[in-house]
Amino acid sequence: MFYCCLEENILHIISNATKRNWNKLQTEKNKKLTTRANKCLSQKNIIPIEYFCNTNNIKYIQDLLHIIQKGKWNITSIVLSLGVNLLKKANLYHKEYVQNILNQYHYDIITELLNYNLPNDEIDILGIIYQCLLTEGQKNIAGSYYTPHTIAENMTKKLDFYNGQTFFDPCCGSGAFLLSLKNVHPKQLYGMDRDAIAVMITKINLLLKFYNYEFEPQIYCGDYLKKCALPNNTIFDIEFDYIVTNPPWGAVAKHFSDITEITSKETFSYFFVQSFQQLKPYGNIRFLFPEAILNVKKHKDIRTFLLEKGRFNAITFYRALFTGVTTKYIDIDFQKAEQNKNVFVYEGKKQKKVPVASFYNTENKIFRIMNNIDIEIIEQLKSYEKYNLNKSIWALGIVTGDNKNKLKEEYFEGSEIIYTGKEICRYVLKPAKKYILYDRTKLQQVAPEKYYRADEKLVYKFISKKLVFAYDNTKSLFLNSANILIPSVDTMSMKTVMAYLNSELFQYLYSKMFGQVKILKGNLMLLPFPKITQKQNNEILEIINELLKGNNKRETTLQNIIFESYHLNTKQIQHIKKEIL
Repeated sequence: MFYCCLEENILHIISNATKRNWNKLQTEKNKKLTTRANKCLSQKNIIPIEYFCNTNNIKYIQDLLHIIQKGKWNITSIVLSLGVNLLKKANLYHKEYVQNILNQYHYDIITELLNYNLPNDEIDILGIIYQCLLTEGQKNIAGSYYTPHTIAENMTKKLDFYNGQTFFDPCCGSGAFLLSLKNVHPKQLYGMDRDAIAVMITKINLLLKFYNYEFEPQIYCGDYLKKCALPNNTIFDIEFDYIVTNPPWGAVAKHFSDITEITSKETFSYFFVQSFQQLKPYGNIRFLFPEAILNVKKHKDIRTFLLEKGRFNAITFYRALFTGVTTKYIDIDFQKAEQNKNVFVYEGKKQKKVPVASFYNTENKIFRIMNNIDIEIIEQLKSYEKYNLNKSIWALGIVTGDNKNKLKEEYFEGSEIIYTGKEICRYVLKPAKKYILYDRTKLQQVAPEKYYRADEKLVYKFISKKLVFAYDNTKSLFLNSANILIPSVDTMSMKTVMAYLNSELFQYLYSKMFGQVKILKGNLMLLPFPKITQKQNNEILEIINELLKGNNKRETTLQNIIFESYHLNTKQIQHIKKEIL
């Protein structure tokens, strides 16, 4: 399972500018900004549809929740009582080893729940019920978003236990990964979680799964990163053959002196490194990660660790989302062995073999899925790099702090037009649709006025899958959905720089190198610009001036000039055009 937006950790992950803005707006009306109230404070209950094996059971769970709501019972008593219900039906309750486990939990048994008819076609009915009992806020803070069984099975299906191999899940939740395993003895399994109720559920689930064995599940309650568990637990002294888990996401952990490789303080990175340390030589580790681990600058530390410390086997992309969560996710299959030359990438039914060398193509070691021709093209583009945008001027659009009241659809006294990202097209601006009273003292965040009023500037969409740059010489204002660039590239005019940024080549390059839906300054500064002649610059400038007037007849000529400036061949150009379709 994973943990999200822990309230007490927010100030460690927001920017200084954001802190200043929050302080500026700190009133009762705006208090939701500093409490990060988007989900952490939500009191609604969510049914985890993706966790069901049979969605027809949703109605039965809703009926049970209605009974529970009336009863107002303790949540641990609820789960324990339903666990006893299942153990009795499986004819396990009376057994001594089962009683030894149940006696660890000193909670009342609820008679009304002992005979409730629970569905018998769910792998983890207790886990479903527990998730439904938690509010969205509790789930967000405690991390009770459990891994769907189809994903758990996919991540463990190739594991072999015939030679006594051991398996460990350090964030086991209610046991999804442990329950997915086949042809294994329960004594080969270990798990840990800091949620005591989840640990109880996992123990009951394993008793039910392995009903033919007499055993006490090796599942421990404690904080894995703090190495905190039961006094007699020696789990931290064991090396495992397999470690598979869905670690905490979005939480900020305190620094661990023995995990110096991680500087971001990202909890899932700490979990991975500490788990890797407990892996046997040639053992396998497989983690479910947010997709952002592949390309966000903050996660360069864990990407570097992955490149330097072991062997990439595979990266798998998933399309489904967790209920109540919009974050896309992947899993990484890794091994304690020497690095491979290639890594397999799975996305649906598609399979690619990607050179690990491609992950070194950017300063931040962004994991982009590229084949050999992509690597060849990018290396060639870099070989022609003479300039970049490092010496350029960058500015943010205006943050009003109250768009609803400060932006108007019609002109009013003292107001002027302000453009938004929606009006930015390639090369040109659509007519502005908003008006604003430009009083800098009443706006939340503004750039120096000289950048808005520059004689000429480029503006670009901030949220976009493609590079979209427009030219402005009207000294107009722009909202924060647009950013400002005043480029400084030797041998190139501003309009020529725009031509490169809007080009098919740079669309391809940005997608391959970064693949984000945000157009970030740090990424733009890594784009390689060649040295061109004055003749080339004038030719490009002439075409751009025609485009600004609405004449796009020479667009193809423009693209060819840009391709030629990097000496790309026909095969490479055809590949680029195919990739950006």
